[in-house]
Amino acid sequence: MKRAICALILILTVLLVACGGQQEEEPTPTPEPTAQPTATPVEEDVEPDTDATWARIQDSGQIIVGLSADYPPFEFYNSDFQLDGYDVVLIREIASRLGLEVRLQDQVFPGLANALRIGQIDLAISALSVTPEREGVVDFSNIYYVGEDAILGIPNVEYNVETVRDLAQYRIGVQTGSVYEDWLRDELVNTGLMPEDHLFTYVDISNSLNDLLDDRIDLIVLDLLPAEIATAAADVELVAQGLNRQRYAIAVPQGATQLQAAINETLIELQNEGFLADLAQQYLNINPEDILPIEPEQPIEPIPPTDDCVDGMAYVADLNLDDNNMANPPQMLPGQTFRKGWRLQNIGTCTWDSSYSLTYTNGNSRLSNMGGQPVFVQGTVAAGENYDFWVDLVAPLVPGTYQGFWSMRNGNGILFGQRVWVGITVAGSPTPAPTQTPAPNIMFNVSSTNINQGECVTFTWNVQNIQAVWFYPNGADFSRYPTTGEGSSVECPTQTTTYNLRVEHTDGTVEVRQITVFVNPVAGKPVIDRFTVTPATITTGQCVEIKWSVSGEVTNVRIGRNEVTIWNNAPLSGHTSDCPPTGIGTYFIEVSGPGGTNRVQQNVTVTTATSVPPTATPETGSRPTIEIFSVAPTQVELMQCVNMNWVVTGDPDLVQIWRDDLLILGPATNSGSGQDCSINVPGAYNYRITAQNEAGQADPKQQTVTAGGSQPYPAPLPAAGDG
Repeated sequence: MKRAICALILILTVLLVACGGQQEEEPTPTPEPTAQPTATPVEEDVEPDTDATWARIQDSGQIIVGLSADYPPFEFYNSDFQLDGYDVVLIREIASRLGLEVRLQDQVFPGLANALRIGQIDLAISALSVTPEREGVVDFSNIYYVGEDAILGIPNVEYNVETVRDLAQYRIGVQTGSVYEDWLRDELVNTGLMPEDHLFTYVDISNSLNDLLDDRIDLIVLDLLPAEIATAAADVELVAQGLNRQRYAIAVPQGATQLQAAINETLIELQNEGFLADLAQQYLNINPEDILPIEPEQPIEPIPPTDDCVDGMAYVADLNLDDNNMANPPQMLPGQTFRKGWRLQNIGTCTWDSSYSLTYTNGNSRLSNMGGQPVFVQGTVAAGENYDFWVDLVAPLVPGTYQGFWSMRNGNGILFGQRVWVGITVAGSPTPAPTQTPAPNIMFNVSSTNINQGECVTFTWNVQNIQAVWFYPNGADFSRYPTTGEGSSVECPTQTTTYNLRVEHTDGTVEVRQITVFVNPVAGKPVIDRFTVTPATITTGQCVEIKWSVSGEVTNVRIGRNEVTIWNNAPLSGHTSDCPPTGIGTYFIEVSGPGGTNRVQQNVTVTTATSVPPTATPETGSRPTIEIFSVAPTQVELMQCVNMNWVVTGDPDLVQIWRDDLLILGPATNSGSGQDCSINVPGAYNYRITAQNEAGQADPKQQTVTAGGSQPYPAPLPAAGDG
C-alpha cells in the first residue's frame, strides 16, 4: 500500500496550481461605446460578413480584452502586481499573432457579457463556460479548454453524491487555488450549507490521498484524469464525476463574425503547435496526455435576454491617493482613518438610482476591506454622466501592503463594470522601548525585544521571597499560568505581544513586571491566520479540538504536541482532535515556505480526574465569550497610540474591534494585542469588541477613551475633482 501511495504522489504532482493576488495597471478610462445593446437589423445590401468590431480593431491596431482577474490559475494578479494566468498568456499570444496590441481591462465577472453588448470591450476571456443564457447575448469562439471534476472516496463505503449539495455532509479535500476550491466555496461554504473547516485545502493534492486513507477526510475533489490514475495506484474509487464540467471559450460581440473567425483560426494553430498543451502544463499542472479532448457538442439553443436596459460602468480617474499602479502606495499609520475617491462614468443604458452602490468585492488580504461600507448613489446618474464616490476607510493595524477592489452593484445585487481599487502601505512596528531595569528582588529578562515573524525568544526570571508567581501574555487569565520562582519559557509570538510576570510576595502584596516583544512582519513568509486548541483545560481521557488556517506561499504545514508530530503535510486549513496525557501539552503549528518558517503554539493543561465529575467539555460551536478586553490609556493626546488587548473563547468565527462605528481590526485573532494611533480630533471615543459564530454572538465589551491636546490637525483631503 505505501509503495502504491508513493507512486501516486509522483503522479499527482501534476495537479499543483499556480496562483497569486495583486494588480498590474491602473484601470484605464473606457472610450465611448460604439455598439448598442439592441442589435440593428441588417439591411439586405450589407455584406453578411461585415464586422464593425473587427474593422475598428484593425484601424486602431489595438484590441480591448475584458477579464475578471480573481480566478486563478486562469486569470489573477501575481506578487509583482502583474496580470498572469492561462487566459492572460493565451490572449496575449493570440493578439501577437494577429499583429495587435492588447489592452487588458479588469471587469467583474457577472458584467463581462454586458460590457461586450455596450462596446466597452472587444472580447472577453475569463474561464467563460458556454451557456444558453450567454449565447443569447454574445457569440463564442471554439472551445479551447475542457475540464471535468471527479470525486474520490474509499471502496465499500456507501456515498450519496448526485449533486454538489450532497457534498455538504462530508469533509472534502481540494487543492488550494484550484477551480474546485472556488466552486465548493461558492456553492457550499458561502451559502452556509457546509462549515468552512470541512473544506481541507492542500498545496500538494497528493497529500490528501494519505489523509483520505487515514480517515482524516472523507472525499477528494480533483480533475477527472488524475483521479482515474489514482484509482489504479491506490485503494480508492471514483465516487462521482461531471458535477462541474467546464468548456471554456472566448466571447465576442454578436455579429462579430470576422473577429470570431480570426480567433478560431489562431486557436487551431496554437492547438496544433502544442501551445495550449504547454499552457495547461504550466498553469494547470496537467500533462499533455491527461488533457481532455475537445469534442464536438450539440448546438446550444440561445436564451434571448429579457432586460429592458444594460448596466455599464467605466473608471475615469482617481480623486486622491494615487498609488502609481501599486508601485508606490500611500503610507498610513496603523488604524489611521482616511478617504478614497474615484470618478466613475455610467456607460450603460440604465439610470443609476439610490439602489445602486459602489461595493467592496475582494482584495489581496482578509484585511483589505479596511472597514469600508457600500456607498450608495445620491439622486440619479443618467447614461453618459460621471459620479464621484468617496469611501471612508481605516488602515489595518497589521503592517503590510493592502489592496482592496470595489465594484458597482445594481438594485438586484448584480455586480457590473470595471473594478477599481484602493492601495496603501501600513507602517511597521514602532521602535521598542528598552527592557526595564530589574527590581532588586525580581529578575525578569528576555533574549530579544525585537524579532521577525517566525522567530522565538526566551524569557527568564528569578524571584525571591514569594508565595506565588505567574507568567502569561497580556490579556490572558493569569490564574491559568502558574510557574515557579525561578524558570524560563520559550515564546514564539506572531504579532507584537506584551508578557507579564505577576509576583505575589510573602506579605500578600502583588507586583507585575512587563516586557513587550515587537514582531516585525517578513515579506513572503507564510501567515498563520488561525490556530486554536480548545478547551484549554481538560482532565485525563478528554480530547481537544485543533483548528487552523494558513495563507501565503506554503510548502509544508506541521501540527504537533510537545515536539511530536501529529500531522505532517497537513492541509492549509482543517481540523483534527487529540487526546493528550496528564500534564502540560504544548500544541504547535509550524508553517514553512520559500520566505521562511512561522510557528505558533498553545498550551493545554491536563489534570487527573477526581471523584467530582469534571466540567463538561464545551461543545464545538458554543457561543463565544469575550473574557478580556482592555484599552489603555483611557486619556490620550491627539495621534497618541491606544493599546488594546483581548481574549475570546468559544471558538469564534469572526472577531472584530471597532472605534465608534469604524471597524479598525477585523477579522482579528481569538486573542492578541494591537494599537490605534489615528485619533486626530478631540473628543470621547468608544472602543468595542464583538465576536460571533454559528451559535450566536457574544455580549460585546467596550471602553471609552478621551482624546485632547493641541496637536495640529492633518491637512484636509482634497475635494472631489481636485485631482
